[in-house]
Amino acid sequence: MRKREKKHGKILLITIFLLIIIAAIVYYFVGIRTVRENETILDTSSGYVITNKKVALYDEQYKEIGSIQKDITLKIKDNAEKNYLVVDNLDVKYYIKKENITPVKENDKIDDRYKNYIVFNENVVTQNKTDLYDEKGNLMYSLAKSYSLPIIVKETDKYGVEFGDRLVYIKEDDCTVVNNYNTKQTNTTGIATLNYHAFYDETNEEEKAACNTVICHSKQQFKEQLDLIREMNLLTLKMKEVEMYIDGKIQLPKSVLITIDDGGRTQIAVDMLTEYKMYATIFLVTSWYDPQSYYVTEYIELHSHSHNLHNVGACPTGQGGGIQCLKEEDIQNDLRISREKLNQTTYFCYPFYEYNDYSIKMLKEAGFTMAFVGESTRGDNLVKVGSDKFRLPRFVIVNYTTDDNLRNYFNGMK
Repeated sequence: MRKREKKHGKILLITIFLLIIIAAIVYYFVGIRTVRENETILDTSSGYVITNKKVALYDEQYKEIGSIQKDITLKIKDNAEKNYLVVDNLDVKYYIKKENITPVKENDKIDDRYKNYIVFNENVVTQNKTDLYDEKGNLMYSLAKSYSLPIIVKETDKYGVEFGDRLVYIKEDDCTVVNNYNTKQTNTTGIATLNYHAFYDETNEEEKAACNTVICHSKQQFKEQLDLIREMNLLTLKMKEVEMYIDGKIQLPKSVLITIDDGGRTQIAVDMLTEYKMYATIFLVTSWYDPQSYYVTEYIELHSHSHNLHNVGACPTGQGGGIQCLKEEDIQNDLRISREKLNQTTYFCYPFYEYNDYSIKMLKEAGFTMAFVGESTRGDNLVKVGSDKFRLPRFVIVNYTTDDNLRNYFNGMK
């Protein structure tokens, strides 16, 4: 009897021992999997993270020196201290804790367009605390130190500077401005502004026959002119940049604004501009073409050529563009519809290049801030700092415009 009890006791002990071993093995492998899962979540191999709440910023002694707000993308690198990461794109080496950050695959949300601008020979100087904001006025960084940073953008109540590989802003009330030698580059004396209309493929007889006026441009002609822009290393502009240049808010190298009127027969141009990675504006008649289904790419902006004022004979002068003489109520209604269809644009191009003081009054009342004409009667077709923003001239391209004609126009920029 006792032998049986001893035997059962041994079996029980062995069973308990085996269960302990099995439990340890399960715990070990589950633990490894958990660690691996956590490592996957915190895989920072891409070199970028985004903050998912406000996080503290530390110096090399791990003393808190500032903070970074939520949803800020940071370039980072691993650090020997397991609880910290090095922020790799600020002015000196800073650290953040691994808590409350999320790895992201790439840094594709930051607009680096400002790197094309020419910095001013002026710096902003902050006091012992520096707050940096995004364009919309949202706080991004707070740092317990003073900075002297070159000015890139001059807004009414703030200055744009580079920090953390991005354009950020310092409020005017939080800094002083001092002269500083930052560059020998100078602001261009004017922006070249080109005006095109329709396009056709010269190898397609049907297209060629259907687009046979002087404002129809062959694919070959357009390609040669884009090649010239590339050869002369001209920056192609967005419309907002033109307005900022006129207002003295930014300085630019030699640049060109490409505009296309009406909206018909533009796919060739859109495809080529996208291939060349050059920006352009199409001034669209929104009663003719629906902006929601109109063919554009990231390199194309759509702005207003009126909703339905591009009609011959509406007024007695010239071709009779209606914005010159129709009732105020009718014009305002047309401009309102156009703006609504075009994401509340504030940029306009006069139908048939025709305008008068009444037209300008109508545009201002409707909320527009800039308007383009055709060629200047003075022969100077560059847009300059301080230009009249409702009489902006353009160099009108026709089918017999040569590369030499265009080169001579570009050479007017200094």
